[in-house]
Amino acid sequence: MKNASPAQRQLGLRIHAIVFVPVIIVLVIVNLLIGSPYWVHWVLLGWGVGLIAHWWSVRRQDAGKTGTP
Repeated sequence: MKNASPAQRQLGLRIHAIVFVPVIIVLVIVNLLIGSPYWVHWVLLGWGVGLIAHWWSVRRQDAGKTGTP
């Protein structure tokens, strides 16, 4: 997506974050209903790192194109 416009990159990040929240909520509920061992924190950690990396990438690319930090 290097050729994507800033608006397209922001939309992709927004979709990523919007999907993240309800999926994590559902997984927490499932994990609580199933009980021990609790594994949802690993999903949250892994996907959270991916979401932060996505945010950082969009921020870096947008800053490089506009000239602002």
